[in-house]
Amino acid sequence: MDYLAEAPATRKRGQPPTAQALLAAACRIAAAEGFAGLTLRPLAESLEVSVTVLSNHYGARADVITAICKAALAEELRLFTTWRRDLVTLETLAPAVAADLAEIIVEELAVDQRALSQLFVELVQASTWDETVQAAFAPWLQARGQFWHEFGTRAGLPAALLASGWLAGYFIDELAYSVLLNHAPPYRLLRRLCLRRLFSGLVQRPDENGDTALFSLLFDALEYQPGEPSVMQGADLSAGWPGCAAQACAMQLSARGVSGLTHRAIAAEAGVPHTTLSYRFPTQHDLVIAGLEYIISHLLIAVDKAELSGKQLASIGDQHGLDVGRATFAVAIAATRLPRLAACAADMRRQRGINLVKLLPQLAPDASGLDWLAAQIMSIGLIGLANTLPPGETARQAVNQAFGSVISWVQRT
Repeated sequence: MDYLAEAPATRKRGQPPTAQALLAAACRIAAAEGFAGLTLRPLAESLEVSVTVLSNHYGARADVITAICKAALAEELRLFTTWRRDLVTLETLAPAVAADLAEIIVEELAVDQRALSQLFVELVQASTWDETVQAAFAPWLQARGQFWHEFGTRAGLPAALLASGWLAGYFIDELAYSVLLNHAPPYRLLRRLCLRRLFSGLVQRPDENGDTALFSLLFDALEYQPGEPSVMQGADLSAGWPGCAAQACAMQLSARGVSGLTHRAIAAEAGVPHTTLSYRFPTQHDLVIAGLEYIISHLLIAVDKAELSGKQLASIGDQHGLDVGRATFAVAIAATRLPRLAACAADMRRQRGINLVKLLPQLAPDASGLDWLAAQIMSIGLIGLANTLPPGETARQAVNQAFGSVISWVQRT
């Protein structure tokens, strides 16, 4: 079903919308405005009913979000019926078959079901900071995770790895980029290359030198093009209020995504007038870039100084509340409606695992055969998993457990 193209059916102002109509309206709004746009008035206008009718039928905004998630879960079960039947029929998925089938599923979700997938990743992000969304969204998220658990079981992945949520996390992070970048052949090839390596066991094999060369080629192809606004790797952190503003951008980006980056909010955090901030950072895009540069600079400092030696993996992505995985996931989601961020998101996707590969000898000295492609795949799964949980100790423990499960799998492989 094309939720963006489907126009609301003509109805009386007093007639409540059907679940399908509500879901279609939510998908249209999420695609245009993100989760922040899913409030009663825009929904009512899209459905051609009054706010009173909507609230009388469903309740407050939290109740409406719950109804949207219930309708989305019903659609999810319908969409995945054929794929579940195929899994039962095939029983066992050889690595090449698993990679091809996963590629087809992701592509269909990103293209034919693009609007529904945009709503899904928006809710993934919102559920980490809004408890009412978390409760409403949990059944849909669980259903998606259960499908990938069944898929991984048929593909022969270890039970401990699947129980950790790493594979489901992998397809959450990759879906956000697929919705944005599926039109780009280099990205689609990189996604396919990652899936091939994932289902063959992560470890680089002697006959995969061609994959290494292809990975390098695709990495270069997704680089910023001349004239595109870019994020500097290791940018100098400005002193004074610009540095405070960049830090505020970083914190908001990590916590609530791009929608939290408003000039008034950041100006208040930085202690400067709104006009002063707007002169230095004219657009929301500039605030996003400032936040990303601040996060990445701190991350590079930590890695280069080997401050993480002997520490748990989660420490890499969470320095003083600055989480590069959450920030880049947020940018990928927002870039579908803010095109100026698309090049930045593509650069973040190609660099998945760039710091993890440097630290693997310290974090997993007994695991061999892990190149950058393997580190990228590991990183995608860990970032996707982290983005399903609120920041804090629970998320850190989940990431560390998943990382341990991945390493155990690699060692057995």
